[in-house]
Amino acid sequence: MLRRLFKHFRALYLSLFTTMLVAGTVQAQTEPVLTNADLERRVRELEAKIELLTSAPPAIVQPAAAPSAPPSDTNRAPPVVEAVATPSKPLAGWDNGFFMRSEDDRFRLRLTGQIQGDYRGYLDTGDRVDISQFLLRRARFGLEAELFKYYEFRFLPDYAQGQARIQDSYINVHYWDAFQVEGGKFKQPFSYEQLIQDRFTPLMERSLIDQLVPARDVGVMMHGQKLFGNRFDWAASVSNGAINGDGDTNSLKDYAFRTAVRPFKGLDAPLFDNLQLGFAYTTGVEQELTTFNLKTPAGVQYFNFLPNVRADGLRNRWSPEVAYFYKGFGFASQYFKLDQEFRAPNGLSRINVSADGWYVMATALLTGEPRTGYSEAIDPLQPFDPRPGEFGIGAWELVGRVSRLQLSNNVFLPGGARLADPTRVSNGTTEMTLGFNWYLNKFVRAQFNWEHSWFDRPVQLGPAKTQFFTTNDALMMRFQIIF
Repeated sequence: MLRRLFKHFRALYLSLFTTMLVAGTVQAQTEPVLTNADLERRVRELEAKIELLTSAPPAIVQPAAAPSAPPSDTNRAPPVVEAVATPSKPLAGWDNGFFMRSEDDRFRLRLTGQIQGDYRGYLDTGDRVDISQFLLRRARFGLEAELFKYYEFRFLPDYAQGQARIQDSYINVHYWDAFQVEGGKFKQPFSYEQLIQDRFTPLMERSLIDQLVPARDVGVMMHGQKLFGNRFDWAASVSNGAINGDGDTNSLKDYAFRTAVRPFKGLDAPLFDNLQLGFAYTTGVEQELTTFNLKTPAGVQYFNFLPNVRADGLRNRWSPEVAYFYKGFGFASQYFKLDQEFRAPNGLSRINVSADGWYVMATALLTGEPRTGYSEAIDPLQPFDPRPGEFGIGAWELVGRVSRLQLSNNVFLPGGARLADPTRVSNGTTEMTLGFNWYLNKFVRAQFNWEHSWFDRPVQLGPAKTQFFTTNDALMMRFQIIF
């Protein structure tokens, strides 16, 4: 019995051995024979996979990019499994300026700064009033904050020119873009040119008409922006009535209103997408001594009132405006009209003085950067860097402007009704400024301006009676750092 089982087992063994031998021969003809090193590598890969499946915590596997060609190294390491953590927003750091914020993003604090170092050279040798000099035009360190996400605060003091003065100090309630409420000291809603931020003005100084617009004043304003698909802005304010002041000399207030419309915004008309039309108006009764002096943008005084002239009555100002931008080209123009009542030094005559003015300004970026407005930083495509291999020229811009301002001739009435001296000052002036802006990077800029002014009447610029000028030339340069 055992002998019979042994014969059957031997026959089965020989049959299996023959089958395996044939299969091995066929496989040997189609596949390479595995070596001990190959077997050991496969065992290590299987052990790594088993350990990974049994011990690794839940994770998101980042698949490796498929290679363009088979790898030459057959002893590849097992795939790596990485856990992906959700990145959290930093609580402090730099984002076009230094900032701090709360973890829930309901409170934000931002630090801003601006330094402008100027040189002004007056080219008329007979001018004994205006002295060529270096000066610190602006030196500001500001705070901007968001409280409970909807309450915006701005505090901006200026320490330039040997004095400290608060430029902006206000809070703005901003639940909706379309309707906001602002209170404190801020720029009044009048004049496109004045509303350009000081750090971004294309020319070093604003035009002739800027001296008579409201600028910064203390008051309350309601305003809205980005209405109807970012096509409409509006603002209305009540303020003390100072052109650029911190207080009031009487209980009377000024009222200002401005609106701006961008009719082609978002209408698939790229040529006119950044066209803006606007209109502004102010009215109020003024009763205080008139102390303002009219100057060229370079600071050459060409008109002043006689002592004891008082503003005494209604003052109305209105100004239409237009601004247009396409690629690297920018354009802005504005007309200005003022009517104001003054009391002559004799205390009897009340005279209505009018002022008419305008400016036309154009800019062109030569290095390919686009412009969509004047209150924005220019970020050069190639920031300035003189090092070999890193070389960049920054952004280059040509700028030009012509402006004019003229007071009515009744400021020179004879006798006790006279408001100004016709033998020393001019009631009308035209200026032309040409310039070049060099943006080294987004935060550093150098400016070069040449200004030529024409006076309607000879202006006395010195103690001698022969020191009268009908024209004036000035060269101005500025180096600015902002954040």
